[in-house]
Amino acid sequence: MSTLRYELIHATINRATTLIDSNIYNDIHKQFEFQRQTVLADKILTNDEKTYAIRFLTKNYDRNKVINNDGTKRICENCNQECLATLYCEYCIRNYLKRNFPNWTSGNDDIDNLIQKCQLETTRPNVIVEWIPYSNLENIKYLTITIITIITLPLRKGGAFPRRECLLIL
Repeated sequence: MSTLRYELIHATINRATTLIDSNIYNDIHKQFEFQRQTVLADKILTNDEKTYAIRFLTKNYDRNKVINNDGTKRICENCNQECLATLYCEYCIRNYLKRNFPNWTSGNDDIDNLIQKCQLETTRPNVIVEWIPYSNLENIKYLTITIITIITLPLRKGGAFPRRECLLIL
């Protein structure tokens, strides 16, 4: 696989998004197909970069289909439920999280119930609310402290979080 030029890939994705005429491409399905065709027609990106860009667009498309409950459903090969996402099954993710409810607790029923509610409504596998015990964090940098919340950029012991995201500690 060749080295990917991420700035160029995201510039192409942004161009494809900016070029959408919402009078013509008036739903998420038409908009996704326009973006996909725009990326495929690009003369500068390599095939590997086009593949990366289309996967990026597909992740967003899947998220939008699940959030809006709109699109052609498919039968998941694992759970046999009708799901909307093409790269994953939203039901398999939620069922996995639900099966793991007994394996963790914050020690506070209200927080546990809130996290569980969020997990049962999750729309994609890379954005999941979870409880991480404070003792499992290290190198915490306090960004802001208010009466109710502390927003930090923590590292999980044993490695960083898979994405650069803030953790909200109540």
